[in-house]
Amino acid sequence: MQKRLTEILKENIILVAVLILAGFLRLYALHLNPPSLNWDEVSHGYNAFSILKTGKDEWGVALPVIFRAFGDYKLPFYIYSVVLSGALFGFNEFAVRLPSALSGISIVILTYFITIELFKDKRKALLAAFLMAIELGDVSFKRGI
Repeated sequence: MQKRLTEILKENIILVAVLILAGFLRLYALHLNPPSLNWDEVSHGYNAFSILKTGKDEWGVALPVIFRAFGDYKLPFYIYSVVLSGALFGFNEFAVRLPSALSGISIVILTYFITIELFKDKRKALLAAFLMAIELGDVSFKRGI
C-alpha cells in the first residue's frame, strides 16, 4: 500500500508542487491580509457563531436553508462550513476565511481533473492547474482582498 502511494506521489510530484503553491498563496497570512474582515465576512462569522451557540441565525431562524443578511440572502454551505472552522479555530479572521481558501485550493485540483477529462493530456492539465493556482483573481477573491 505504501509502495503504491509512493509511486503515485512520484508520478504526480508536479501536481503536488502546484497544490503546495496554491495552498501557500491562499493560506499564508490569511488572518492578516486584508487587515480586517469585510461586511460579508462579518455576516458569515456572526451567523456561524449564532448557529454554533444557539442553532439559530441572527434572525432567530433555526438551521436556515437561506440566510438573510444585510439586505441580501446568502447560501448556507459557506456559513455552515464557517461553523465548523469556527468551532475548530475559534471565531476569528482565519476561521472565517479558511473555507474560502480551501475552496480555492480545491478548484486547482478540480481544474486538473476537468482538463485531463477534456484533453486527455497530463501536461495541459498540469499547466491549467498551475495557472489556476497563481491566477490573481482567484487568489484575491478567495482571500477576500
